[in-house]
Amino acid sequence: MTNRIEELQQLRIRPEPFHPIYQLPSRAAVEAGSLNDMVVNWAQDYGLVNGPAARERLAAVRAGDLIARAYPDLRADSAVPLAGWFSWLFAIDDYFDRRGPRTPAGHAAAIRKVLAALPPEPEPEPEPGPGEWEGRINSPLVRLLAHVWRSIAPGRSLCWRMRFITHVTHFVSAFQYEALNRRQRHTPSLDAYVQLRRASGSITACLDLLEFSTGLEVPPLLHETEQLRTMANKAADVVVWVNDVVSLKKELAIGETTNGVLVVRRELGLSAQESVDYIYARVADDIRSFRAAEAELERICAGWLGVTEAERAALNSLTHGMKCWMRGNLDWSVRSERYAVPQEGTACAATR
Repeated sequence: MTNRIEELQQLRIRPEPFHPIYQLPSRAAVEAGSLNDMVVNWAQDYGLVNGPAARERLAAVRAGDLIARAYPDLRADSAVPLAGWFSWLFAIDDYFDRRGPRTPAGHAAAIRKVLAALPPEPEPEPEPGPGEWEGRINSPLVRLLAHVWRSIAPGRSLCWRMRFITHVTHFVSAFQYEALNRRQRHTPSLDAYVQLRRASGSITACLDLLEFSTGLEVPPLLHETEQLRTMANKAADVVVWVNDVVSLKKELAIGETTNGVLVVRRELGLSAQESVDYIYARVADDIRSFRAAEAELERICAGWLGVTEAERAALNSLTHGMKCWMRGNLDWSVRSERYAVPQEGTACAATR
């Protein structure tokens, strides 16, 4: 199946005005410009941008706007580490998309090096010099992540740190499967896509950072409730589905095949616009499921002896943050240059 350029140019990529996503909160924590400067400065300090043109391209991503919208209660002392995380996140994503490992062994080695930057008990010593990192993965990326982690991990519980490390592992591991899909021109099934995309979108780790951004941690046992797991999964799904709609034209230009629009189009036999409409209907269902799980968890906690006011406040903060992530991702995506089609990329992908 091929995707005609004319059809893609006419796509409506935003939800209709009455869509439930617009009922979610939309507000920024702080002035986004300063956060954007922080993201660019992290990248420049670690040699990930070279020259004014590269700085301008990264600034046009407007990562600071995403941070401001997705972390509405961001504390001042959390801003710099969070900016470092997003600087690493966009850079590592681009690295694996463009020149990452091409073999399972190469991916395994890359994962080991990323995890070496995330020890459960980080040491305060300076990070290793570039000569101590080997392999094709960009050593500045590993050192950047290690620096960010040493700023984030102190003060976080062991349970939180292990959860975050697990989610980063899922994120980096997913690149192998997406790369294989691209090489073989394969679009995954709908069920497989949903599971893979939660990991490859990095959203699970980003949701973990809601607790870091406020300093309010939800107790581990509440984290393991069926209701909160449902809320986190639905929030993650909303973010990656919207991302795949907004980024479709760019991803087709670079040969990406693990995209929700392509998955729906192939599996359900829909047109491109019908696939987008299906996705936004599914997003609406996910938001309703999120709200139902939220209400159920509130009822459970109301009768749960031992849950303190501080823990309820942390849970409310996390819930609010997940809502802001769902809405903020859309608001940021349609303004950012992150998903602009490369000038040289005009070919459309063929999928099977």
